[in-house]
Amino acid sequence: MERRDFFSAMAAGAGAGLLGTAAPQARANWGMVAPGPVPPSGYDGRLLVNKARAYEVMEREGLDGIVALNPVNVFYLGNYLGYELQKLRAIPSFAVMPRDPKQPSFLVVAGTDLLFLANGDREYPEIIPYTFPVEIEKYLERGDWSVEPQASPGGAGAVLESGLQPKERKWQAFGQRLASRRAATPEWGLVRALELAGLARGKVAVDDMRIADVLRSLGRTSVTCVPGDNTFRKIRLIKSEVELKHMRSIARINQDACMAMLRQVRRGTTKDQIDELFMVEAAKRGAKAMWIASGTIGGLTQGKVVEGEPMMVDAVSQRNFYHGDFGRTVVLGEPSKELQACMTSLRVGSATVLEKARPGMKYSQLRQLVGDAMTKAYTGGIPIRFGAGPHSVGLQHTDQPYRDGVPFVVGDDLTLEENMTLTVDLPTSLLGWGAIHCEDLLVVTKTGLEPLATADGPLVVI
Repeated sequence: MERRDFFSAMAAGAGAGLLGTAAPQARANWGMVAPGPVPPSGYDGRLLVNKARAYEVMEREGLDGIVALNPVNVFYLGNYLGYELQKLRAIPSFAVMPRDPKQPSFLVVAGTDLLFLANGDREYPEIIPYTFPVEIEKYLERGDWSVEPQASPGGAGAVLESGLQPKERKWQAFGQRLASRRAATPEWGLVRALELAGLARGKVAVDDMRIADVLRSLGRTSVTCVPGDNTFRKIRLIKSEVELKHMRSIARINQDACMAMLRQVRRGTTKDQIDELFMVEAAKRGAKAMWIASGTIGGLTQGKVVEGEPMMVDAVSQRNFYHGDFGRTVVLGEPSKELQACMTSLRVGSATVLEKARPGMKYSQLRQLVGDAMTKAYTGGIPIRFGAGPHSVGLQHTDQPYRDGVPFVVGDDLTLEENMTLTVDLPTSLLGWGAIHCEDLLVVTKTGLEPLATADGPLVVI
């Protein structure tokens, strides 16, 4: 993308939020992800980031700070997902956290976001808003990106002072308080954040290396950027107190929504109907259904629920952007002897996870231990193979770091640590017979694993 197109698209997009004009289609993706629901009110609004863990990882990797562009990481550091990003528009936010605990962290947002931030529903880092250049065409024609353009004052337009409500006055005061920090573009907002955080000459891990190109194009070559997606994943692996609170909530909500859906399933229910029921039940509980596998990963083998066929369900929803993950085996009518034998193995596998897992144990050790226990407990006659797959869960369904030192994503053999949240997947399918599953959200404690909801067994008979 040419720099002219890049700046034009980003600046015009920011202006559209303020002036109500249509923004041109931007070609910069900025690593956006499909957002979940707007975080609900009534939640613990403290910052999410595990600061002790972040400082530890930055120290270990020789970093002066971390910079987020991926909305997952911006939310993690900034406790906010931009209004425009929720609509999947290419208007980015940034979050900056220095290693020095005496320096503040910053959240760079579009001016339109100030109305939400001013409400004070949550705790945020220091805020740097951006609008757009006053003379954008002259700025683009000059072609010297190292000179910061003058920022438009932005704002919500005309004001009728005599009609202002208390909340509107609060919005006004909040914007005026931040006026001196206002930047003309998202990129210049990032530069300001780095300077105010003491990172203008620092080494920072960035979760998107396009940040390095942007800083170079603005002449900010004294900032050293290194790939940092995995750095963020290492930090997020160990949950803060606030995150654990969110994870306990979504674990229960997700399980309850799935079970409420299953109570409505009948002979002939289709996959589409299951999806719709789960979406409704999740929404009733203030969550957003992300997906649900039913029957098999590929869906119901006969296109509808039939009596006697073992089916798996694997349900994922999110609230406050944290994910629940829950799995069970489902059968309509009396379970067969073969299914009962499989359930004995799954019960042994689940019990082994809770009884044997300890901090310091590797994923590979847990996988082997649980798989062997299920295989040994199996007394059925069908050729089914049992396996176990641990993975961390949090702001992403698979919320864990991968192996360092390779140019592509390869799963790492992680070690269980206190305050990790994870599941141990126990799915197995056999074409021509059916599929089984059991999965519960867990947290690693000082002595083992604790269910975040109700680990009440693998089988649901409907």
